[in-house]
Formats: sequence, C-alpha cells, structure tokens
Amino acid sequence: MSQHQGQCHCGAIRYLLKMKPMRVVNCHCNFCRSHTGAPFSTFAAVAQTRFEIEMGEEHLSRYKVGERGIKHFCSQCGTPLFNQNHKFPGLNMVYLGTLANAHNFTPAINVWCDSKLDWVDGVGTIESKGQGVERS
Repeated sequence: MSQHQGQCHCGAIRYLLKMKPMRVVNCHCNFCRSHTGAPFSTFAAVAQTRFEIEMGEEHLSRYKVGERGIKHFCSQCGTPLFNQNHKFPGLNMVYLGTLANAHNFTPAINVWCDSKLDWVDGVGTIESKGQGVERS
C-alpha cells in the first residue's frame, strides 16, 4: 500500500495519505489565488477515507466557502492543508506543497484556465537560479 506523509509549515499538524493521489491538479481559479496568495494552487485528490490526521487535529481550522466547500488550514502557522469541494464529495484536495515527497507527483491537468494569470505560461522561459539571489 502506498503511503505519503505531509504536514503544515510549523509541524503542528501531520497527516498521512494511505493511497497514491488519484490526480494532481493545478487550479487557476480566483479563489485559490486569493486563498493561497500564489498565482495558482496545486493539489492532489485523495479519498477522504484514505486521509488521516496523525497529529495536531486540535490545530486544524476550517473556513467555509459559501456553498462551494471547506478549506482546512493550520491555526498556528496558517498553512492551507486541504479542501473539500462540494462538487467532489468524498475527496480531499490536499495542497501538494505540504507533502514530504511532493517532487514525486506531477500535475496532470490545469483547471479554471479562463482565470489564469497571463504570465504563468512563460515562467519556464525567465531567468532561473538554483538558490535565492543576493541583494544588490
């Protein structure tokens, strides 16, 4: 059985996926952008029955997004961990960056591309550094 661990930034919440993600998705919707502060969010769809909070459930906060769903995040450091979208009952959409082995998963699809920021497609063509840059 495939298992994958993840946690929030501060480590107050740790979780376990007891399956390989069903699909990895880049979402470009306006809500994901405003909720995460990033140009898009990348998440892994997993069955709720195969997702387990191992530690720190008392630090898990919820934000109800109208009738769309519920966002779950750490009350200590603010890390968004996963969401539950009412259009996809029984699934948790786990934010890929919170998985310890996120580099093992590649997005299969981009959704809400009508909302995508114009410059996103060109990211691979700009100057890239292996580490941060020095202040000039």
